[in-house]
Amino acid sequence: MPVAIITGGLSGIGLATSKMLAGRGVKLAAVSSRVGSSQYKKAENQIKSAAEKGNTNCICHAIDIRNPESVTQGLALIQETLGNVTILINAAGTYHHEALDNHSFEGWADTIAVNLTGPFLMTRACWPMMVSAKYGRIINIASTAAHRGMEEYAGYCSAKAGLIQLTQVTALEGAPHNITSNSISPSWVDTPMMKASLTNRARSRGVNVATLYSEARKDNPQSRIITADEIAHQITWLALDAPLALTGEDIMMTGGASW
Repeated sequence: MPVAIITGGLSGIGLATSKMLAGRGVKLAAVSSRVGSSQYKKAENQIKSAAEKGNTNCICHAIDIRNPESVTQGLALIQETLGNVTILINAAGTYHHEALDNHSFEGWADTIAVNLTGPFLMTRACWPMMVSAKYGRIINIASTAAHRGMEEYAGYCSAKAGLIQLTQVTALEGAPHNITSNSISPSWVDTPMMKASLTNRARSRGVNVATLYSEARKDNPQSRIITADEIAHQITWLALDAPLALTGEDIMMTGGASW
């Protein structure tokens, strides 16, 4: 079985994917800066339980994906523990909600670091193992925000747009080595990050958060909010079952909306 790394692996899409891949018997490392915190102990236990049912090995390991040294050290430990990494899922994400005229540099820099620099550093670190294996699958979680700007999310929209370009460059450079690289651009997904984002927007607009959830459902022609498991199913297919020819693509998951 291949070895997978999932960044942001203890929450939202990352957690759903960690459990799904572990259930399929994939050896995996769920990576997060929050590993070991009491708030995420339940998530760690869920992943370990899924790995037991899938008869596979897993670890939860703390890596600061913004930091090259942390990435290098973390990957070395994961390789030693599980073997050569051949699947990389960049699911870690963050956002900063602030209008341009008052947008802090710190907020901008951190949003770019987590959503774009982190996937670059993780891809670069896993690359030699994939080239050596003559096999690799890289899946990046982008967003419809990469295709359509959103007021007060300058850093997030910019980073996700850049992530799609990183995906395409990686696909071109990976093609001679049987390494595929694809991104997924969901619209609103029911995750803790969505809840935090809409709560902040509701506060700034002076409206009830339920109003924004209703607007999010209306943006989807299916009149609902996408689940994290749905995205995890798509990631799992790309990681384990998709044809080699599918690479360099950004897959929109919007319930039919043309964003």
